[in-house]
Amino acid sequence: MKKKLLIIELNEFDFNFFLYGAKKYNFPTIEKFFQKRKKINTFTKDKHEGFNLDPWVQWISVHTGKKSKEHKVYRLGQRLHKSKKQIWETLSKKKINSTIWGAFNSTLNKKNHIDLFFPDPWSFKEKAFPDSFNSFLMLPRYYAKNYPSINKLKINLYGIIFLYKIIFSRSIFSIIKLLPGLLKIFFAFKLKSFNLYFFLDLISLLILKKNLKQKKSNLAIIALNSFAHYQHNYWDTKKYEYVYFWYLDKMIKIINKIEDDYNSSIIYNGFSQKKIKNEFHLRFQKPESLLKKLNLSFKTLEPNMTTGTIVCFKNFKDKNDAIKKIKGIMLHSYPIFEIHNFKKEKKIFYKFSLVSLKKNYSKQSLRKDNYKKYFKKPKKLLKLTNINKNQKILLDYIFKNSIFLKSTSRHISKGILFYKNFKFFNRDLTKHELENIKIYNNILNFFN
Repeated sequence: MKKKLLIIELNEFDFNFFLYGAKKYNFPTIEKFFQKRKKINTFTKDKHEGFNLDPWVQWISVHTGKKSKEHKVYRLGQRLHKSKKQIWETLSKKKINSTIWGAFNSTLNKKNHIDLFFPDPWSFKEKAFPDSFNSFLMLPRYYAKNYPSINKLKINLYGIIFLYKIIFSRSIFSIIKLLPGLLKIFFAFKLKSFNLYFFLDLISLLILKKNLKQKKSNLAIIALNSFAHYQHNYWDTKKYEYVYFWYLDKMIKIINKIEDDYNSSIIYNGFSQKKIKNEFHLRFQKPESLLKKLNLSFKTLEPNMTTGTIVCFKNFKDKNDAIKKIKGIMLHSYPIFEIHNFKKEKKIFYKFSLVSLKKNYSKQSLRKDNYKKYFKKPKKLLKLTNINKNQKILLDYIFKNSIFLKSTSRHISKGILFYKNFKFFNRDLTKHELENIKIYNNILNFFN
């Protein structure tokens, strides 16, 4: 019998929250799903949230076996260098077929022994394989990057294409069975972002299930991010909880059916989240607005699901001018933007470095005596300085053109992994804990 391994990457899920909801809302399938597996704790040595303790960094470490300082992928949508081999690339050399579905920052360099490849929606240049999946990717990709400020014309166009793909897919009858529950949820919660994220993950999983039946991949990696999105933005809202667990129950039932064709499985979160007192992260309604306000020349913009944007320039002079001007924007003595310079490329990544304690902007926040009421005090802030008239005008423009996105959690370096019919190297387990980067070699060993 051929070895077949199913890997489910439920990004950042909180296991205790799973158990809480399974009992509270009477979804026994959720508990049973985990009870039939062994578990170990996982961890990463990375600590800096917003830099290396982020999913687009940690999943690359899992998929390559490399520490973040080795693979050097720190931004969502950033492409891994071809010299760093992902697990499916290594296995393809052994003529082992793989399906990769939604894995963070995953790349498809060669199609040898790849049955299906569906990039994460935040990648800009990665294409799906086979090509027929690219039209299905359009709606998730647009929504993932632009959900705070949607263009109605584009979302309707991509929605029609998405609906067309669903209607003429082999999954339409499975979707029809779920319609009563879906209609009830959409009637109650409408187009809230968490509801759409859950819906897109659910539909994606159903379509994948049908295609996997045909492909029979030896390795299947399926990544789902909707649970992490909910915990980051709505974890404090009790009235939305039922939706979270309704979708979780339905997705687990689909995963159970997929798992029937695999003799081994791994389900893990990469790392987890912890609830925090609500904070608000700033994001421009239109990412190009600051660059135009500063009269900066740029080529293209690549906004992502965080508060940041990758900006591409025609030349290094334009890039250096942008870095200088953006760095020079201060609120008192603190730079309000964080910049990552891709040194050998004509591009930068920039995002707000300020964290707000209020859910909207008031001019009162610019006053020295009110600063602490409106912003989480940065560690680098040494003193409060006066703001001149021109600075006030610019800051007022920036904050008025920004969206304040609620955050209800932060990342923690600990995670959890469940497995069935899988053996880990004893040398890699310390106090029944496994470092993320060591999962790579254990998966390779499974196919030896």
